[in-house]
Amino acid sequence: MRGRVLVVGLLALALAGCEDRRKKAVEKVAHDEEILRRAGAAVNEVIRNSPDCEVAKPLMAEAYQRIEAARQEVGVPASQQTLDALKTQVDRVAQACP
Repeated sequence: MRGRVLVVGLLALALAGCEDRRKKAVEKVAHDEEILRRAGAAVNEVIRNSPDCEVAKPLMAEAYQRIEAARQEVGVPASQQTLDALKTQVDRVAQACP
C-alpha cells in the first residue's frame, strides 16, 4: 500500500514539474511578444513614413535601437528571426533614403 502511495506521489510531482515548464515557456513567449510588439511598432512607423525620407531617417535610428535592445531581451529563438526580418525592412527603407 505504501508503495502505491509513493508511486502516486512521485507521479503527481512529475506532472506538476511538466506543468511548471509549460507555464514558464508560455510566459517567455508572452514576454517576447510584448518586446517584439514595441520593436515592430517602431519599424511600422519607418515603413509608413518611407515616402518622406526626411521624416523616415530619424525614425530609422529609433527602430534600429529598439531592434538591438530587443535582441538583448528576447529568449525564444524564433524571436531572433523576427527581429532579423524587422531589421531587413528598416534596411530597405535606409537604402531608399540614403
